[in-house]
Amino acid sequence: MNFLKQLAKNILQYQARLVLKKYKPKIIAITGSVGKTLTKEAIYLVLSKKFFVRKSERSFTTELGLPLAILGCPFGFTTPLQLIKNIFLGLKLLAYKNRYPQWLILEIDGDKPGDFEHASAILSIDILIVTAIGDVPSHVETFYNVDNYIYEEKYIINAVKREGLIIYNTDDFQVYNLLKEVDLRKMSCGIGGDSLIQGSDFKVLYGNNKNYTVPTGMSFEITKDGEKYPVTVFDSIGIHNEYACLLAFAIGVEFGLSQSEITSSINKYKSLPGRMNIVAGIKDSVIIDDSYNSSPVAISQALMAFESLVCAGRKIVVLGDMLELGKYSADEHRKIASTIKNIASNVICVGFRMRKLSEELLNLGFSESAIITADSSTEAGQELQNLLGMGDIVLIKGSQSMRMEKIVEEVMRYPEDKAKVLVRQEPEWLNRD
Repeated sequence: MNFLKQLAKNILQYQARLVLKKYKPKIIAITGSVGKTLTKEAIYLVLSKKFFVRKSERSFTTELGLPLAILGCPFGFTTPLQLIKNIFLGLKLLAYKNRYPQWLILEIDGDKPGDFEHASAILSIDILIVTAIGDVPSHVETFYNVDNYIYEEKYIINAVKREGLIIYNTDDFQVYNLLKEVDLRKMSCGIGGDSLIQGSDFKVLYGNNKNYTVPTGMSFEITKDGEKYPVTVFDSIGIHNEYACLLAFAIGVEFGLSQSEITSSINKYKSLPGRMNIVAGIKDSVIIDDSYNSSPVAISQALMAFESLVCAGRKIVVLGDMLELGKYSADEHRKIASTIKNIASNVICVGFRMRKLSEELLNLGFSESAIITADSSTEAGQELQNLLGMGDIVLIKGSQSMRMEKIVEEVMRYPEDKAKVLVRQEPEWLNRD
């Protein structure tokens, strides 16, 4: 079966190259360590009203995801029938003249060495979007060190056409250094500073519960050429939402859309499951569900947003292991402690890597009775259920394989809504342990 899957990948990759050559779509590629999917969704919102665009629908590895997006296949090949359907779809595109998108919006994932080089060999990029990378990127373990990861990102930059454009997060130190010597047209986006597309500090919005106020979303302003444009995001908080909107605003400017057209689309933006979403919890508590994934830069952003919240009860942090950090793992788990000790009243550490966090919290004088360690998300969910009280607000975050969404399900007020609220509710995930 592995041989057949690899053969299918090779066929799909070959078909994708031929389809690009035949239809000549323009390419918007999105790279970086965090925030790619939300940025893709925001860009699609801005462009889809006036342009024929296609976005990659699901998260696959680069060697599979790019061909599937180019061919317009919504699924991979978990069954032989899907595999055959995908290949026949590619043949149909090549054999007949089909209506094909003007623009493709493609995520470039760098999970392992060679992914960026592989993508650059397929794509000739018109617009490159660079989201945050952070001091220690996600998946850095497979690259051995940060320098190797940054070096491989340069393959994507080299795939940008000479007349192309790079839109980037100027607040990220790694991104700034990566691009400062690049001799291409660039558009900067950031919070404050001298960015061309500038965002304000976001404000948390609150609504009334029967007993107290609860967060309902966030608002901020985007500034371009001295003009300010208000944006409101409901049911989620965090700077990752703002960065996605800033980068999408820049795309709209590049496409010649009016600011009113851009902001009208951006104000329809909604976060995706597991990305700092506000979920009603049991016992009149509030859950900030950030269970999609985790990395040092993502956890830093999550804690910054969590710190800004006002609540009637306690602030509880539930953190699962950050995976694929390699030699940086122990230090990065310890670093979190200095931030958490000033924010949380209680901490639940899930997984053996997070034991480093609990050790460092104790070293910093955090109360031992306020720390719970758990080996699994199932155990952590039971502990959190016992701990929660009225007015408490809890942040739940961890890497994908830690399955932190199971904790959210354990303590959400309306578990019957889990299929539309939680991440990883597809059958292939639910059938895993």
